[in-house]
Amino acid sequence: MVTRRSLILISLASGLAVGLGYPYIDLAAACRVPDSEACVWGKAYFPLTLGLSLVLLGGIIAGLVYAALSWRRKNKGGDDAA
Repeated sequence: MVTRRSLILISLASGLAVGLGYPYIDLAAACRVPDSEACVWGKAYFPLTLGLSLVLLGGIIAGLVYAALSWRRKNKGGDDAA
């Protein structure tokens, strides 16, 4: 049985992983050629991108994961009762 607390922890961990991971993956893709303009700008704006990605992308992903898990929990509980 999944409790509400575990749903929140799972969704926050998912949002944190995506919010922190995306800027690193994006920077790695841009810096395949280290002297490229995309790599230079990516490194310059990395702290800003990291913060915004964590708040915006991580928040959206955490909300979606929480909604999906709670919907699954609700439907699974309804099937067991019937």
